[in-house]
Amino acid sequence: MVAAAVQRARGATRFEFAICAMVFSVLAGVLLHYVLRYRAEAELAGVRFQVAAMRTALAGKIMEAALAGDTGRLQALVGSNPVALLEHAPPGYVGEVDQLNGRNIPRGSWVFDRKQQIIVYLFSGNKTFSTRHYTHWSYRVESLCLPTNNAKPPGTTADVAKLSVALTQVDG
Repeated sequence: MVAAAVQRARGATRFEFAICAMVFSVLAGVLLHYVLRYRAEAELAGVRFQVAAMRTALAGKIMEAALAGDTGRLQALVGSNPVALLEHAPPGYVGEVDQLNGRNIPRGSWVFDRKQQIIVYLFSGNKTFSTRHYTHWSYRVESLCLPTNNAKPPGTTADVAKLSVALTQVDG
């Protein structure tokens, strides 16, 4: 009996150590899963916030043009870079490029493609265990209304109330 007490006083057995290691590794895996998931959700929320800021700035310019009755200024917004409307560029904004294809743009950044007239966000590519995985989202400043009468005489202006532009998602 004394020999068993002396042997037990030496510490944990290998089996107990293996059980502790397995429990620790399962808990570490669960923690890693949630950290990666929350990191991807934070990036998604940041992108949505920046798009909302661009839409708000665009709405302000639309209101300015509508109050002034200036349809030219309103039509000039179509295809423009919405980052130019912001006071500060979003974090990770690379700038404007002539063509996005074949360019080495870092992940987690914004870029405006002048040729296609779209602003693109390239997701960082964080791997999660989720089924949702985005590579990029693209947005374009588009006209919402078509002209109601294409045969108007030259010099006739369109009705400002019928014209509008919006930042719409084109893929993703």
